[in-house]
Amino acid sequence: MNTLESMFDWLLATTLRASVLALAILALQLLLRRWLPPQWRHSLWMPLLLVLALPVLPAVPFGLFPTKAEANATAAPVAPASALEFGTAAAAEPPVAATPRTNLPGVNPLAVLWLSGTVAVLAIGLASYRRNMRRVIKGAVRVDDSLRISLTAAAREVGLRRKPLVIVSTNVDSPAVTGLVRPSLLLPAGFPAGFNEAEARMILLHEFTHLKRLDLPVNWLTCVFQAMHWFNPILWFAFARMRADRESACDAQVLSLNHDDRRSDYGHALLKLQSATPQLGLNLGFVGIFERNAELKTRIREISAHRKAHPAWRAGGVAMIGTLTIFGATKAEEPEKKEAPAVPRVIVNQPPVNPGTAYIMAKLNKIVIPLINFEDASLEEAIDFVRLRSKELDTAEKDPAKKGVNFVIRKPRPGVAGTPDPGAAKLSLELKNATMLKVLSEIAGKTGTRFKIDEFAVTFVPADEQDNFVVGPLPAPPKFEGKAAEAGSKIIIPIVDFEDTSLKEAVDFLNLRARELSKGEPVFPVVLDPKADGATRIKELRLRNVPLVVALKYVAESTKTVITANDSEIRITKP
Repeated sequence: MNTLESMFDWLLATTLRASVLALAILALQLLLRRWLPPQWRHSLWMPLLLVLALPVLPAVPFGLFPTKAEANATAAPVAPASALEFGTAAAAEPPVAATPRTNLPGVNPLAVLWLSGTVAVLAIGLASYRRNMRRVIKGAVRVDDSLRISLTAAAREVGLRRKPLVIVSTNVDSPAVTGLVRPSLLLPAGFPAGFNEAEARMILLHEFTHLKRLDLPVNWLTCVFQAMHWFNPILWFAFARMRADRESACDAQVLSLNHDDRRSDYGHALLKLQSATPQLGLNLGFVGIFERNAELKTRIREISAHRKAHPAWRAGGVAMIGTLTIFGATKAEEPEKKEAPAVPRVIVNQPPVNPGTAYIMAKLNKIVIPLINFEDASLEEAIDFVRLRSKELDTAEKDPAKKGVNFVIRKPRPGVAGTPDPGAAKLSLELKNATMLKVLSEIAGKTGTRFKIDEFAVTFVPADEQDNFVVGPLPAPPKFEGKAAEAGSKIIIPIVDFEDTSLKEAVDFLNLRARELSKGEPVFPVVLDPKADGATRIKELRLRNVPLVVALKYVAESTKTVITANDSEIRITKP
């Protein structure tokens, strides 16, 4: 659904921009209606079609529409490092009395409704077009030789290089042109019966002028836009006005073909066509000389008052179209930010690059979560959700055991007064299509925590616990060259899930799992030194698919112990 939601977001921004532009065009036409020639009145609608067609708008210093802030801004490049720390000074939000809930990403019903409506409008229009064309072809009759001569003369006068296919049919009520790849001229059977020679000539000139002006492809494009913006009444009204202005512009161009005054013949031809019944239905793709009875009075009045446009209007019209284009088809450049955003704050250490850290950092930047919607959720609930989604969305990783990202939540040290418990904070958060790095930064900001990325996990701790949190890579266990450490690095523990667990219980669990997962390889015991307090509690530690020595490293950090190793054992002892 990412593509559909992206299209829907673009469409909403476009329909708002186009609506404002359409109102500006209508206001400009109303203001200048007494002086604005019909050709330029219709040309003012071209910037609207440009705005509706542009997928990306150029940014200029003088743009009038502000740049929309992206919800999922790309993270700034950071220097490679063994570990990264992210934090915030923001206080945790006060708890809200509500049931904790975490929403899974779903389908945007409005996007589905929009797409369904667009398909329905297009389907109805195309069905109507096909039905009418079948009726026209079914009632087709032979074209008279005299009519062919008149068609050739009219096409030559308009300057049409390629004559359209001519269909004379008993099922055509009023002259029209249609088609896209191969335009067709539709004429009623018996035409030009009922019209004198001059009136018939004006009708043919009008239809051929539509082809000369490329009104047919523009009409098809307008129909597609109208279907896409079926929910916007402002644009439907704008498209109706654009069609009316198109007919007036075509009338003016026909009357300007030569110096003879043919206004009377043209007006009489329109009045005789008034009795013709327009075709019913949503007639996609038809452009005719007589489309709406409501516009007849206006067209007759403009024909009777027709004068060739003053040459000065060329400069004025170009200036107005250029202004409208800049108004609607550009956006303002984003102002330069004087201060860097406070969240996330990134502290980068510069020891040699650690491939494991870079591997996890790449995942955090590449994995995009479609929807985050937390309401009164705890830090543990939020992290569990992110952990689950990271595994589901990690499509680049082919090894199932390595999918996703490990997380650790470090509780406050026992006996440290005034240290806030990150697990007690509640957060509400809503994001769309956000990278994991963005999501984690927002979670840290709303829970008063900070987090670090090292080679096997992302660790969250209270923001003010500086002394039990290492910035940079965790120190490797000393003297890990022995056989015990080498064997421990080959044993992969699928799940480490400790919550309020004693150090002794953790050591017993890891020894048991190491024996079960050794696969016939030598197993060296993990020994708890009598000097170490086996009752020390591990508040919370959750890891997935980590070597035994790495799991021991996190256990040692949680209990303020150290690890040593030799050729016979791995020992946990006091520092």
